[in-house]
Amino acid sequence: MKKEIFRNYLKKISKEKKMELFQKYHQFLLEENAMINLVSRKTNPEDFWTIHFLDSILLTEHFDFSNKKILDFGTGGGLPGIPLKILYPNAEVYLLDSRQKKMQSVEKIIKKLDLKRCFTIVSRLEDMDEEWLKSFDVIVCRSVKILPKFKKWMLKLLKDDGEIILYKSKKMDDVEQFTKVEIFNVSHPEIGERKIVRIRK
Repeated sequence: MKKEIFRNYLKKISKEKKMELFQKYHQFLLEENAMINLVSRKTNPEDFWTIHFLDSILLTEHFDFSNKKILDFGTGGGLPGIPLKILYPNAEVYLLDSRQKKMQSVEKIIKKLDLKRCFTIVSRLEDMDEEWLKSFDVIVCRSVKILPKFKKWMLKLLKDDGEIILYKSKKMDDVEQFTKVEIFNVSHPEIGERKIVRIRK
């Protein structure tokens, strides 16, 4: 079962106590997804455990997000931001998406999970106010191709020692526009080819 594969991975990274919260997230995500299309409805609910939850946290073997201020750009159904928040409760997480209805559903999920210091932002990246400049330690992006205009704003929103983390598979062409790049291979039998790209400011 996909759920057991995910549970075993939590045990591997010594986070098995978080399984109960992930079970609730799974339930609430399915409920909200039935009303608002947060993630593809063609996906079997059992597969959420691997292609969404496991995929979101594979990078934790290489990164520690404790006490970080994180922006999840293009979060959709809260991925990977909510899984990272569950694993690192002392992190401060902001989930960014321009579609208000989606963010209203994600807000409901946050409240049901009782996640503290986890917020939604309804905006396009390039429309974020000046108050956000140099605000974030980390910007994570799992599902958006990084256009030059996004690159410009991501770098503006990062603190001077901040970093961008991209979830990539075979297509890496948007990575070429960055210079300070480090790549981690976190491919998994249930996910397929998966690379995590760390970009330093």
